Amino acid sequence: MINDVQKTFFTGEFAKLFDVKKDTLFYYDKIDLFKPAGVHENGYRYYTLEQFDHFIAIQSLRAVQFPIKELKQYFTEPSRERLQSLATEQIEKVKQEIEKLQDIQSFLMRVVETTHELSTVKIGEVLFQELPEEPVVLSASNPIDMNTSVEEISRIVGHFLKEIGIKGAAANGAVLKKEQFLQRQYHQSDQLFCRMEAPEAVKKPAGLYAVMYDQGSYEEIESAYSRLLDEIEKEDMILDGDVFEEYLLHSLMSKDEAEYITKLSVKVKKHLD
Repeated sequence: MINDVQKTFFTGEFAKLFDVKKDTLFYYDKIDLFKPAGVHENGYRYYTLEQFDHFIAIQSLRAVQFPIKELKQYFTEPSRERLQSLATEQIEKVKQEIEKLQDIQSFLMRVVETTHELSTVKIGEVLFQELPEEPVVLSASNPIDMNTSVEEISRIVGHFLKEIGIKGAAANGAVLKKEQFLQRQYHQSDQLFCRMEAPEAVKKPAGLYAVMYDQGSYEEIESAYSRLLDEIEKEDMILDGDVFEEYLLHSLMSKDEAEYITKLSVKVKKHLD
């Protein structure tokens, strides 16, 4: 307890009062942000009651991430106007940090969602599932085929994801047009897509989908498309949309392309004679 007799505090005592480390006070002293009131004859620094408010002000601003350099400048001549300006600048920085954290959260949620999804499926099996409506952002028409180099594909995909603001593991892939799928021409996609909420998103409709998870390199995916179409025809189904080819955390889960897993899904409906 502070009493009327005790007017000064050694570094350790002052640090304990404010639940900070002594090193924090030594550092503040070193950079001239907050200096002790004086030094006793024995060489020990000491602080006074009159410094409490100043230290509380510093710690309050540090708690909301104000940079030390800016605090040093501010406390040379504090004022309401300068405080408002400093706070406004910090709000913008906080907004940017929030966006970064949201990107990190989206990335981690995508990883958890995908790894859980893969733990519940059987590779190579064609399933007919009712899927909910979901938003997707589509790229402009930009055909990619087997002759497109890996470097060019990376450039096209990277540009698309950057354009829509994706920085982490996105639920993205390519779209194969219904007509090409029916003609068994699997070598060229027409658009890229990303599952996400955005002003420019369109709705991938709810309904019955034929879904298949294929494991293997991209060069081998044509056989997966053939199996998918064979099963659709076997079940007397007809296509009701384009095929979505989604890449499921390929390089994040394996160094070996032979272990990459790709999800194929296409809306279908019963054939009406």
